[in-house]
Amino acid sequence: MTPAALPIDEPRRLEALDKLGILFTPAEERFDRIAGLAARLLGVPIAQISLIGAHCLWLKSSHGLDASEMPRDVSFCGHTLLTDGVMIVPETRADPRFANNPLVTGEPFVRFYAGHPLKSADGSKIGTLCVMDRYPRHLGEEDLQAFKDLVALVEAEFQVCRLSHAQKQLIAESDALQRKNMLDASTRCWNRAAIMNIAQRELARGARQYSAVGVLLANIDHFRHIHDAHGHHIAQRVLLEVAQRMRSCLRAYDAIGRYGEEELLTVLGDCDWGTAQVIAERIRRTIAERPMITPTGPLAVTVSLGLHIETAPQDKSAGDLTAAAALALHQARMSGRNRFACSPPGGQLITLADRRSANAREADSKPAAGRENVPFPGRSLF
Repeated sequence: MTPAALPIDEPRRLEALDKLGILFTPAEERFDRIAGLAARLLGVPIAQISLIGAHCLWLKSSHGLDASEMPRDVSFCGHTLLTDGVMIVPETRADPRFANNPLVTGEPFVRFYAGHPLKSADGSKIGTLCVMDRYPRHLGEEDLQAFKDLVALVEAEFQVCRLSHAQKQLIAESDALQRKNMLDASTRCWNRAAIMNIAQRELARGARQYSAVGVLLANIDHFRHIHDAHGHHIAQRVLLEVAQRMRSCLRAYDAIGRYGEEELLTVLGDCDWGTAQVIAERIRRTIAERPMITPTGPLAVTVSLGLHIETAPQDKSAGDLTAAAALALHQARMSGRNRFACSPPGGQLITLADRRSANAREADSKPAAGRENVPFPGRSLF
């Protein structure tokens, strides 16, 4: 194994990466989407968007490999950083730089690698887009062009920060090590302390701007049974997949963090009841409708969710919001799981099934020409 040499512009490169403020930040759906697209277009099991710091390789997105970082000196991407185009290794065991690399001799047993540098706005190479396979292979001309197009997509996303103002504030106020300590390694989301910090910041903003703030607390149904029946590794795979599917259902600026062993908390800034209910139902459906693929076979997974929207955030704390959402979550679980329940300001807990039933009763009591949806506390979208 031959560690890559440092680029001649290493100090400038690291400065550009630091200014971008993206190293050691949570996974984002927009980058997950591009990594997944790279894997499908090129027909490989592993695709990653990496950011290369002074000593480690941070995976902003990792498709097909449960990892968030690795030492820089064992990475393929350190070598890619020294090139100007696509670096292709058709057979890793035939390349003296990588033949005894731990990624080749052990999991994930990489036999093929292709990577391309990712640049910041000033042209500094701050990371890579790479794909890997467990079998030797080559890339054709169309594959190479698709690869370069995907690189351009990632670089364009680097120039746009889609996080909420609260998240941007937290990142700006923290150095790289502090940001790393605010992340949950199992889900690649914010950890509990960070997501509660973000919730409190959103409340402060909501109080200043008289805008609503919501929280959505999700619990993986029967998670302990999954852990006991299938083992810790499968349970962690389920937790990661639930987090990824939840991210795909959220608005770009919503924040998500791990709240408990089997709970994920989403902070919904500037969000009304109708929008929040649509998001909650989208999450429930996205997780329930498609089994999760695990090494032991497909596994059906569902979640229960508790939703609370604070329309008057003055003098409220993040703990107040999560307590209300936890009460709604308890109602959703007691009502049969795989559903969401809402906790309106008045305190009455209403589940999705209750809402549909109320809508039906209200509709039956009105003439057909004059039927309207019953507000709860805004217009029902179900």
